[in-house]
Amino acid sequence: MIDKGAELVIGDNVELRRNLEIRVHQSSKVEIQSNVRLDRGVRILSTNSATILLEEGVRVGLYSVLNGGDSIKVGRKSLISGFVYLQTSMHGFKNKEVEVQAQGYEHAPVRLESDCWLGTHVVVLPGVTLGKGVVVGSNAVVSKSVEEYKVVGGIPAKEIKERG
Repeated sequence: MIDKGAELVIGDNVELRRNLEIRVHQSSKVEIQSNVRLDRGVRILSTNSATILLEEGVRVGLYSVLNGGDSIKVGRKSLISGFVYLQTSMHGFKNKEVEVQAQGYEHAPVRLESDCWLGTHVVVLPGVTLGKGVVVGSNAVVSKSVEEYKVVGGIPAKEIKERG
């Protein structure tokens, strides 16, 4: 689904598997550069004037979700395994006198620099940047930015070692 005023750009040699969902709302943009592969069941949502950019050679595994209430960048040749969730929005919950559902959302971008690898079932929360070459172990929840070439894992994700 692409709203009037929104933009979807798809490069050359892009492989889109079945049951894929791409939704581009309002004045937002999704750009999928050349040689990207999106496995079956991937869901990409861009809204609020956000831009979702998948740079050249990115691979996104089955049933992963890129939820863009703010911008998402996935750097070239990065690997996103299956069932990964890149989340740029969270419900507000600061006022206990108001139901969570009525408090709206808080948004912050998510950035993966080039050559990152996210294992299966990883969750990346709003405001996180993963530096070049970061590896995130399966089932991790990444709530803080990670410097380049670090290997992290756990809940919350912590540094395990440096990539060698």
